[in-house]
Amino acid sequence: MKLGCSSWSYHAAFRAGRIDQRGWLRTCAEDLEVDGVELVDLHFPTTDPAYLRDLKKLCTDLQLTISGLAVSNDFGPDERRAQEIARLRQWTDIAAFIGAPVVRVFAGWRPSSADTDDGRSDGRIIGLIRRVIGPRQPNQRRLWSDVTAALREAADYAAERGVTIALQNNEGRGIVGTAVQLRHCLEDAGSPWLRVCLDPADLPDRLGLDHVMPQVVQVHARLRDVGEDGSDGRLHWPEVLRLLKLSNYRGFVHLDYEGAEMPETAVPRAIRYLRGNLHLLERQRLLREPAPAAPADGVAAEHGAIESIDEAVVEAEASLAQS
Repeated sequence: MKLGCSSWSYHAAFRAGRIDQRGWLRTCAEDLEVDGVELVDLHFPTTDPAYLRDLKKLCTDLQLTISGLAVSNDFGPDERRAQEIARLRQWTDIAAFIGAPVVRVFAGWRPSSADTDDGRSDGRIIGLIRRVIGPRQPNQRRLWSDVTAALREAADYAAERGVTIALQNNEGRGIVGTAVQLRHCLEDAGSPWLRVCLDPADLPDRLGLDHVMPQVVQVHARLRDVGEDGSDGRLHWPEVLRLLKLSNYRGFVHLDYEGAEMPETAVPRAIRYLRGNLHLLERQRLLREPAPAAPADGVAAEHGAIESIDEAVVEAEASLAQS
């Protein structure tokens, strides 16, 4: 697994004008030292081709992989769906231009009862009935059908440009919030170019997760209350990362910080915490593998042999694994 950072982690700093996209990229490379970045559409100052070329060159110079692009879309409202699809097409073109292999999207949010009340007058009798039984409820079956069709259309367009659409789970009012719903949504959309961006912190349970993992192309580590050690009390990330490793996930884990603390102080702690746990998983893997045989010509065992780890390091790693 590789460690990345989503620009959403610095959304508060972007909004306050304390940082811009170029400055954020330099922070990711020089201070956070992550492997890749996810660029959120809201943080682009312009989509002018000249700027996009310079942005791609800057990432190359900083040795940062553009691991994905994120679009703040909502396929829920009927009246906005066509516009949202068109906007997603635009950002898919941008992703292909800058070399981002994945575009992260949401299915959208369920309209509330008030959203479905268009204000039309249905007569005194109907009005009286509504006051008794409540406002008209959204048609959930139709909503699901319309949203999966929109995702299929978006995925078909992205396929022509070699870009994968990654659907992120979103609980609460989200149309797709559970692992089971993720699986059903991919099945109903029926496109091999529609895959999953998993947000473990926003899953209500792990039911059906095993069936979804083969479709996961991105993982978002959403942290809100970052402790002094970088951890978040809402989710035990060492366990989550171990489960991802057991599922043979080898892609990016993007930090997605959403908290009240300023990102300039919270994000570095969270990155160190995640990097430490990823490092621990890798060391544990190396310790389980047998050391390669020495070369026949007697050359020093540096060629492929794993260095011995002293007792203090082993005890420290064991303590971290149990935390």
